[in-house]
Amino acid sequence: MSFFYHRTVRFVETDAAGVVYFSKLLEWCHEAYEASLIVSGIDAKRFFSRSQACVVPIVETGAKFFQPMACGDRLEIVLSAQALQTSEFRCHYEVFFEGSQRDFHTAQAFTRHVCIDAETRQRRCLPNELNRWLQGLTTEVGHTV
Repeated sequence: MSFFYHRTVRFVETDAAGVVYFSKLLEWCHEAYEASLIVSGIDAKRFFSRSQACVVPIVETGAKFFQPMACGDRLEIVLSAQALQTSEFRCHYEVFFEGSQRDFHTAQAFTRHVCIDAETRQRRCLPNELNRWLQGLTTEVGHTV
């Protein structure tokens, strides 16, 4: 159940010490999430539109850093996801230096998403397209930026 997303660390994403600024990791995770939705056939413009009947905000997140990342580093973000309830799922992100062994993470993160009615803000079941996306993560695909 994985989606592979490749990207290069940019200078603007680093701090005065020359390492990645901590909040950038969650931005990259969201990039990988968005790319995986698009690859699965979900129209991102429509999905993230405010006119949708339901929205899927992130309600919890966390990250751990194991190795510093710097400008020019090539990264591979491995996204997996699992349904937690009919209205909720969790994404897991493992970050590696491109070409490194899988037992040597540079960082790990997670996001938990809950589907709610856009008007009432009450929980509702995930739309069919998100359920298909969750099921589709059983086929490994990739994306590079």
